[in-house]
Amino acid sequence: MEVEGKLDYIKIHYPEGAEKLIRLLGKKDTLKSGNVYGEKLTDRQFSLVFGPLLEAAFERARILEALASDDSTIGNLSAVTGIKPQQVFDHMKDLLKRNMVEISEHEGRDAVFRKIRR
Repeated sequence: MEVEGKLDYIKIHYPEGAEKLIRLLGKKDTLKSGNVYGEKLTDRQFSLVFGPLLEAAFERARILEALASDDSTIGNLSAVTGIKPQQVFDHMKDLLKRNMVEISEHEGRDAVFRKIRR
C-alpha cells in the first residue's frame, strides 16, 4: 500500500495519528530547504524519519480497527493483524496513555482491551 493509501486508512481508524503525519508532510519542503543553521534534510533522510512513523500509525490504526468490532487480548490482536505480539504490546501501551483504549477485563493473566468510544 502506498503512502496515500495508508494515510487514508489511518484517517479513518486513527485520526489523531493522521493529523500528526499530515502536519509533518506539510513541513517537508521547509525541512528540505534548511533551518537557521543551514542544515537541510534530503528526501532520503525525510523518508528515514517519516517511514517508521507512518508504519507505526498504520499498525495502530489496524489495531484500533480490530478493537472496534470486539474486545481482545494482545495475543488475539497479534493473530488478527499479523503484527508481532511485542509490537502490539508497545502500541497498546501508547494507546492506553492516549486514552484510546482501556482494559475491560482479564482472561487469566491476559488483559482484554477495549476501544474507548468517542
